Amino acid sequence: MRAQIQRDLEKKSHVETKWVYKGRIVNLKLETYQLGDRTKVAEIIHHSGAIVIIPIDAEGRILLVQQWRRAVGEITIELPAGTLEQNEDPLDCAKRELQEETGFAAKKMTPLGGFYTAPGFCDEYLHLFLAEHLHHSPLEPDDDEMIDVLPVTVKEAKHMIEHNQIRDAKTIAGILRYICANG
Repeated sequence: MRAQIQRDLEKKSHVETKWVYKGRIVNLKLETYQLGDRTKVAEIIHHSGAIVIIPIDAEGRILLVQQWRRAVGEITIELPAGTLEQNEDPLDCAKRELQEETGFAAKKMTPLGGFYTAPGFCDEYLHLFLAEHLHHSPLEPDDDEMIDVLPVTVKEAKHMIEHNQIRDAKTIAGILRYICANG
């Protein structure tokens, strides 16, 4: 109930928007508004959205990827994923990213919904797909991506999450969604 009250107050408030950064992947805006007798400033990152893929190979293993991530300064273990191009269909993006990052294409791609990455300050929405019936079909990876494919069982993936080897939120959420859907 309190969340609805805040939503209604903020939606009625006059908002001044100032874009402070526009980049290739993210844009940052400041929104100044009134909440009761207080002036508030929200820092909001706009992102065009992305896709996350749970690729399942013929042995029932999840194909994870290992890659260097400059932002965190380490090699991470993740589900394959990628940023949507402007006006790109999420399914088309998922098919392309699967081929670029794993070297496989899927005969069956099933949408599994999605989720926000960090709704407190960012509007990025991740579309989740299950990729099955994989066949070898590589595409040239992006020039800044040197990726290793790591096939793991569901049990191994769960162990990797429990022991903090997988720390990427989209990967944890995707694997959890897969486990919930498949018992």
